[in-house]
Amino acid sequence: MLLTCPHCATIFRVDGKLISMQGQSVRCSMCHHIWTATPISTLISIPVPRPVSTPISTPATDLSVAQNRIKSLRKPFFAALLVAALLSSVIIHRGLITAYAPFLINGFNALGLTIRPALSQLQVVGLNASYTGDTMRLSGGLRNIGMWRNHAADLRVTVRGADGAVLHEITLSPDHDIINAKAESGFFVQLAFAGDTEMQVTVTPLANRVFR
Repeated sequence: MLLTCPHCATIFRVDGKLISMQGQSVRCSMCHHIWTATPISTLISIPVPRPVSTPISTPATDLSVAQNRIKSLRKPFFAALLVAALLSSVIIHRGLITAYAPFLINGFNALGLTIRPALSQLQVVGLNASYTGDTMRLSGGLRNIGMWRNHAADLRVTVRGADGAVLHEITLSPDHDIINAKAESGFFVQLAFAGDTEMQVTVTPLANRVFR
């Protein structure tokens, strides 16, 4: 039989015949503790582990968790979608935006987003050329035919002779950087030519990059 010291918990194997039902005084050889041993005191209790219940996930539970996760992500998703739509709109309409807020031009240029005039909304009007000796004076206007403000485009003035050869070509800017809707900005240039020859003048708006 086995005896367990109640003081140091050392277990000893002894002859069960030496321990009577009334009890027998024994001493622990390890800690020298003395106690009265009985057959009942030799019983060793072995703890039995309790069964642990594990929750079982059901399809309904999994579906509910998934729905809650979707609901929690819905607001951030739509917020990100709205921000992306706004940024896209700003990029697409940056020419119009900077026509009303020119101080943003340098910021767009720094991001590699160039600003250019909307040529489809610009028209050269009132072109007039007058000659005095070998000098030609050319004047006209650049009109914004659109419904919104527009950046004024640079103008290329090309002068050709009777044979079609280019006699002179320059680039100039109108009087204003920005032209209001249905308004125009004037321009003027004076050119000198040698000889008396018939000339043809064309003025072409350019989609040059806008700087401020």
